[in-house]
Amino acid sequence: MEPIKVLIVDDSAVVRMGIRKMLMTDPDIRVVGEAVNGADALAKQPQLLPDVITMDVSMPVMNGLETTERIMATRPVPILIVTGLDTADLAFEAIGRGAMEILGKAEINPENAREFIRKIKTLSQIKKVRNPLDVRVHCALPTPSNPVTGGHALDWIIATASATGGTQALALLLDGLGKDWRTPIVVAHHSHPELVHKFVEWLNKTTPLTVCVAEAQQTLLPGHVYVSPADRNLEISSLGRLLLQPIPPRDGIDHPSCNALLSSVVSRYGAQSIGVILTGMGEDGVLGAKAIKAAGGHVIAQDEATSVAYGMARAAVQQGCVDDELPIQAIADRIRALVDRRRVPRVST
Repeated sequence: MEPIKVLIVDDSAVVRMGIRKMLMTDPDIRVVGEAVNGADALAKQPQLLPDVITMDVSMPVMNGLETTERIMATRPVPILIVTGLDTADLAFEAIGRGAMEILGKAEINPENAREFIRKIKTLSQIKKVRNPLDVRVHCALPTPSNPVTGGHALDWIIATASATGGTQALALLLDGLGKDWRTPIVVAHHSHPELVHKFVEWLNKTTPLTVCVAEAQQTLLPGHVYVSPADRNLEISSLGRLLLQPIPPRDGIDHPSCNALLSSVVSRYGAQSIGVILTGMGEDGVLGAKAIKAAGGHVIAQDEATSVAYGMARAAVQQGCVDDELPIQAIADRIRALVDRRRVPRVST
């Protein structure tokens, strides 16, 4: 098997060397070149033909935003943005222009080599890289004649699970639901603790809903999206309040736990739970999907054609706990139909 070819783009020689050293520890990966800015990367890409590009965002001559956009328009290839906390805003803008994943520069060290290499290998498996602007065009939905408003909205919960590629997928999903959406949404997305707040800020800029980082004991509000911190597992109590639980050591590198979030919603919402498994590697979320399905709820999985990493969704489909497998641009419409059709008032006890 041919090694995975990687092009490193960063104006810092120290960062380039750090990335190179990490990648050299795996025989399945070969660094085919380095570029000191975006213009340099654009000149080298046609000759080196990398399978994956690691991209800084703040560089002289041509920054990572313009470079990402031009690569996606001319010779698309999976791009991993490598950013410092001070440039995280730009990193999420790069996601909007077609980059696939984000890694913090603080993670460039030998201790994180395994996870970094896993990201590179995951991205290299993407067979068809798409310009996200093309997907957004097809994601636009007409304003519904009967918008999801009113008291019944709080009788339902939408719980989503995502990892690799989920940044863009979640933005498309929220955008598709539209500004009139009222049912609360809770999110578990595998991320790094330093990037969660920037992720939420970016979602607030790019989607019509109110997005926030979940806090302990919050009460769910209509039209709000609650994103789990990366260093805690988000759960829903039987009283409908947000809980932040410590991550057990056995959970490994996939956190926050999608299983913990999806499994927890059924104690409060039962059959009025909708689980959504978006793009991501591994099997996190399958146990939660099973719990929702067993409680009479509904599970939707993003299809392979629109997933960056068809792992979590595939596992859920293979386990038989998925009701609908849909392209990302169709999921919001399906959720709307479910909540409207299955409107059931909650009985007080």
